[in-house]
Amino acid sequence: MRVLGVVDWTDRDNKTGGPIAGVRPLVEIDDADWRKINPAEEFPSQGQIFWPSAQAATRGALFIFRAESNHGQKDEFKVVDPKPALEVLDLRGVGTPVDVRTALAAGVRAAGPIGSVRMLVWCQPDVLVGPVELTRVATGNVKLAGTNLARVPMFTGGQVRPVTIERHQRLLRVDDAGPSGYVDWDDDATVLRRALEAAVRIARNSGRDPGQTKRQIEDAAKALAAQGLGLDAQLDRYRLDRALALCANSEFVAKEAPTLAELLRDHPAMKVALDSLATTVRADAEQSARADLEQRLAREQSALKETVDALARTRSQLEATEREVRASEEKLSELQSRESSAAREVEAAVDERVLAVLERPLELLAEVSVLRPLLAPGPRPGRPSADPVPTRGAAPPIDWSSARGERVSDAAALRRILTSSARARGVDPSVMLKIHAATAAGLMPVALGPKALAALAAYARGACGDRLLIIHVSPSAIHVRDLLEAPEGSLAAASEAAKDVDGPSLVVLEGANRSPLEASLVPLLQMADLDLSPISSARGLRLAATLVAGATTVPVTSQLWSHAAAIYPEPISSSAATAPTQGDVSLSSDLLALGDVPTEAVEKLLEAWPECQDLRPVLERFGSALARLYDEERRVADALLHGLVLPFVATALSVDEQTDALGKAADTDEALGAALRRLRRRLC
Repeated sequence: MRVLGVVDWTDRDNKTGGPIAGVRPLVEIDDADWRKINPAEEFPSQGQIFWPSAQAATRGALFIFRAESNHGQKDEFKVVDPKPALEVLDLRGVGTPVDVRTALAAGVRAAGPIGSVRMLVWCQPDVLVGPVELTRVATGNVKLAGTNLARVPMFTGGQVRPVTIERHQRLLRVDDAGPSGYVDWDDDATVLRRALEAAVRIARNSGRDPGQTKRQIEDAAKALAAQGLGLDAQLDRYRLDRALALCANSEFVAKEAPTLAELLRDHPAMKVALDSLATTVRADAEQSARADLEQRLAREQSALKETVDALARTRSQLEATEREVRASEEKLSELQSRESSAAREVEAAVDERVLAVLERPLELLAEVSVLRPLLAPGPRPGRPSADPVPTRGAAPPIDWSSARGERVSDAAALRRILTSSARARGVDPSVMLKIHAATAAGLMPVALGPKALAALAAYARGACGDRLLIIHVSPSAIHVRDLLEAPEGSLAAASEAAKDVDGPSLVVLEGANRSPLEASLVPLLQMADLDLSPISSARGLRLAATLVAGATTVPVTSQLWSHAAAIYPEPISSSAATAPTQGDVSLSSDLLALGDVPTEAVEKLLEAWPECQDLRPVLERFGSALARLYDEERRVADALLHGLVLPFVATALSVDEQTDALGKAADTDEALGAALRRLRRRLC
């Protein structure tokens, strides 16, 4: 139903920030007889109607709208299709539209809310003018405001109906008839100008030239009366009537004399005389100006000739200087070319020698051993030249063919066995599940600290059936083949031994950072991710590493953390009361399967550490493995932070960049800063 209501309150929505309002219903206006509404009974429970998106709402304003159900809300109804009701200000006691306009320009006392409002004005004899914008000030006066007052609609015989709001009666127009005419409520000077323009236009059209402003306006009014009763003719007559009244006021005419003179300039006779005078004045001005310009032009031409001559001399000197500079540049270029050629020859010789040393370290050592007797003092007669050097025997073969230990099939058994094995070796059991998660995710667990090797050995006993090979990495291991063919036990031999074993077998690269990882280890891990590694044929072979601190170590490359996870085993007191149980996990066991990716934890880490976007794939892999072992997402996120994010930040960013990253990550308790400092000492 269509309802007339008044805006009781306006506010802003707490969620969207948009305007909202509450409207109190007054009457139902669907029928000719308006029915008064009881808000408390018809619109429970607030006795009002909620208006969302109330852009046009102002407190105390009247609106016509439809009330529709607002399910599930505190206000059971809401405002739909609102449009402002046209209120009427009754100023019939003031007089005609001309009198009312004059009164409103000065201010008329009328009750109502303070502020701007658009209303119809009721004038004598029973006409409605508007709507126009009115402003009510704190003193209670209502004044005419706004623009676009040159053509204000006027309605004759409009239907006005009163409505009572809080014991105050307000008037509304209830019919939809079109305007019967227009009035011009602009200021007097503007109306007089428009009336004169109309009078001049009509005088020209009729062929008369009265020559007097007042008489001209009177004749124009008579001509308009003879033309008919059109709306435009009515508006022109209204303006002419106001202009006649203004012309009777000599003070006003004197004040507006400049405007009247400007309008009369368009009179035909005045225009011909002014055009003739303008032609004469223009000819005199042009002749005087031409003579002055010719004198100035002669002076400027003389100065220009002097400037051109000076420019020619300067250009000649500049060309000579440029020739000298080009000759000097050619000599300098030749010298630089000779110097560059000599430098390249020296660099090529040095690079060739360094490359030979790096690619053939064993051959270089052999050459040194051959040359050493020639460089050292000779032996005395009858004595041996040197002590015999014992030769190292071949490394024993690796036998992992038979499964050893208890078959582990569920997470509870895995926790029990790993805990027993860790305590026997004096390692905090909490890191064992992180080592297992890295292994299950296909990542290389990298252990740091004094208990690094003990933690990996404990995992090998608890989950790998004690199938463990430790390769002590030498500083001379600078290629992948140096790890594949290590004399004390190679990756190639371990791969062959693990090929037919149904369970993980662990190879630990002890002290991996004694060699440049980007040359020896990272290429091997990259090939393993693509299933192109020489050891890919052994499905159960798992790589692990320890990092040591000392003078023989090199900085760790940040690329390592795309294939590995850092582990921090803490030492505890050893428990040697009973021997730890050996455990063996099958390669087909669910214990090596991945869980759901902890997407929320990964996204939060990347949002806090945007520098680690390249780690997204490895974060998701490690996180899905951790999710199978930890029920709390907080523990998963903490393992990802310390196992991948912080090691990457410590090795990829400068100290200043790390400080900026800590600031963005809101390191309030400085725990992350302390962790990064420890990592820099161990990795860099």
